[in-house]
Amino acid sequence: MKKSKWLICALAALLLAGCSLAQPEANPAEGGDRWVGLYVVPSQGYVDHLADNPHVEEYGTFQAETDRFGTLAFPRDVLFAVEDEVGNFTFPGIRKGYSLFVYREYDPEHPGYQGGNCSVGVVSNMAPGAETTQIAYTDEGVSESASGVIYCGPPLGAEDWDPHLDNATIWRYYNVYQARDGRIYLDGSGDSVNGLMSTTRTSTRTRTEDGKTYTDSVQVSVSIEAVPRLEKLVVTQFDGQNSIVRSDDLTLREDLPEVQCEAETVWVLVEEISRDGAERTIYNVPGKDGEPVSHLVVLLDEEGLGQLAWLSVR
Repeated sequence: MKKSKWLICALAALLLAGCSLAQPEANPAEGGDRWVGLYVVPSQGYVDHLADNPHVEEYGTFQAETDRFGTLAFPRDVLFAVEDEVGNFTFPGIRKGYSLFVYREYDPEHPGYQGGNCSVGVVSNMAPGAETTQIAYTDEGVSESASGVIYCGPPLGAEDWDPHLDNATIWRYYNVYQARDGRIYLDGSGDSVNGLMSTTRTSTRTRTEDGKTYTDSVQVSVSIEAVPRLEKLVVTQFDGQNSIVRSDDLTLREDLPEVQCEAETVWVLVEEISRDGAERTIYNVPGKDGEPVSHLVVLLDEEGLGQLAWLSVR
C-alpha cells in the first residue's frame, strides 16, 4: 500500500478513536517557514494533485490531538517548486496553474532572516490586479501585498456560454510557503471554489530582533473574471491627418509579433474583436527613445482558460 493510502487509513483509525486533527497554522513548518501566497490550479472536478505524485517529499511533521493517545506526529508531505533559468517556478507533477506569491531572496550569510535586509521578489503569471504590488518597511514591521486576475471564458466551440451557469471549472487554491533555506513549496493545504470569485488571504507573524518585537504581514488577493474569446486582433496605424497608414490583422498566439510603426505614424488603434463586439484602445506612438507601448491581450485555450500575451508597439 502506498504511503498516502496508508496515511489516510491511519488518520481514519485515529478519528474513530476520538482524534481531532490540529488546525493548520499560518506558518506550519518547523523553524519558522513563511506563508508567501497562492498557487491556483484549475480542473474539471476535484483533484488531489499531491496524491501519488512521485515528486512529493517528507518535510517536517504535522500533529494530531487525541483523547486516547495524546499528541501524535505524522510526516508532512510537501512538493518543492522548481525554478528555471529565468526565475519561473513550477511544481512538478501538477498541471500548469496560476502563481501569485511574494518571496524573499535571503543573504547566504543569514539564511532564513525574516527582517528587511533581504530582497523581495514577486512571482505572478496572472494579469495585474486592481492594487499594485506594495512593500512597506516601517518601525512596526514589513508589510507586503500583491494582487492578480485570472481570466476564463467559453471553451473552444461553446455556444451561448454563461460564466455563471456553464462554468464547471474547480479552482484549487494551494497555500505556498517558503522554507528558511529559501525553497518554495506547497503542502496540499488550501481550499477549492467554483465559478467567478475573489479571495484575499493574509498571514501575519511576529519576530523579535535586538529585544524589539515586529509584526510582518503578507496579503495576496486573487479575482477570477470572465472574458469573451478573442477572434481577431487588428492594429491600425494613423498619420497626423488621421489617415490610415497601414493595418495588420495579427495571428493570435502567445508570442505576439512586435508592431513597428511607420515613419509617418502618429497614433495606433488596437482592436480586440470577439462575438461580443470590438474593444478599442488608442495609443500615441512613443518617441524615438521612448519605451514601447505594451498592450495586454488575453487568449483563451481550448478549455477556456486565459493565457496572457503582450503586444508591443514601437
